[in-house]
Amino acid sequence: MEYQLHTFSNGLRLAFKQSQATQIAHCGYFINAGSRDEKDNQIGLAHLLEHMLFKGTNKRNINQVLNRLEVVGGDLNAFTTKDKTVVHASVVKDHFERAIELLTDVTFNSSFPEKALEKEKKVVCEEIDMYLDSPEERIFDEFQELYYPDHALGNNILGSKATVNGFQRDDIFDFIKQRYFGNEIVMVVVAPMKFERVKKVCERHMGKLQLASGEVKRSLPAPTKPFDCVTQNGFAQAHVLLGCDGYSLKHPMRPALMLLVNILGGPGLNSLLNLKLREKYAYTYGVECGYQALTDSGVVNIYYSTDKRNVNRSRKAMLKQLEDLRNTPLRDSVLKKYKTQFRGQLIMAEESNSSLMFVIGRSLLDLGYVDTLNDVLDKIEAITSEEIQQVARDIFAPEKLSFLTYIPKGA
Repeated sequence: MEYQLHTFSNGLRLAFKQSQATQIAHCGYFINAGSRDEKDNQIGLAHLLEHMLFKGTNKRNINQVLNRLEVVGGDLNAFTTKDKTVVHASVVKDHFERAIELLTDVTFNSSFPEKALEKEKKVVCEEIDMYLDSPEERIFDEFQELYYPDHALGNNILGSKATVNGFQRDDIFDFIKQRYFGNEIVMVVVAPMKFERVKKVCERHMGKLQLASGEVKRSLPAPTKPFDCVTQNGFAQAHVLLGCDGYSLKHPMRPALMLLVNILGGPGLNSLLNLKLREKYAYTYGVECGYQALTDSGVVNIYYSTDKRNVNRSRKAMLKQLEDLRNTPLRDSVLKKYKTQFRGQLIMAEESNSSLMFVIGRSLLDLGYVDTLNDVLDKIEAITSEEIQQVARDIFAPEKLSFLTYIPKGA
């Protein structure tokens, strides 16, 4: 996609894409710091910090923060991933400067009040309990703990109740000092305005910030020893998660893996695993295949839930589908159909301006550039059946697969 980029004297970057036929401005700070950047005594701190950004600044109390955009119909939010913290807002374009000023205030001037911190620890502990009660969420966290046993990528983003309750206000300031570098932060704006106006507004609120520069250093996870873990729990259904190494963001075969994942278990009801596990055998309500790529690693997952009586049969059917992809190249006509489907999904995704904001921010921090939509579509179109087969052999080799299965108690 076409976008414009400006770097302020303090190292902060502004990335802008002009949107059309809309009244909404989307903007957000993308910070190259997440849970994988935590030390052993900081597990859960990046996420708690994100929560605390909205609890008061040097010039606003919590109510003033929460009402600043709400009163004009806007939205303020944030989230933490393994390698990013994102603080973002969406407003009617007339209130764009209000959003930029507030985002800058909460991101760089939050005061992290002691009383609010103690309350928010309780909120995060409730969030931890909520995820423990949600097997479709919990299984991914536990899988990563098993998959990366001696690496920060295996740590739960939320942390544990013990770690969260142990954090103090100074711990938050220390993490910011260690990880919030001006040259590792990007403000992304997707809005129906001219670049010069956006740059002028951002210069007024971002340009004078005094920020340290630094380099984000991350360690590679060690090679994973495959496992097959079965645990009993009180959930009504069995839940199954297969996982294996995927390509990193910079791997030349990443587009082919993206297409393969979409063919296997993408959002289309005609995905191969959905046709087999749901439509043919009625083993599951739905099955999904996902792919998370980082700058230095990646992981592919296949997830579904099923009745306890169908655990072995559904697993056998899934593995047979992977075997077929390894052994037999897709017919050209079939591959063409799935390429057309994937292209359509990508084009439709570009219609979402908020999604564009997230794509631009992540790409700039991870790669230093953003592919245009045409570049991405050209890469997808160039993929051959032989490449899909080679990726299937590489990624889904039987000796590389790990499993985590939740079985209802008494099964």
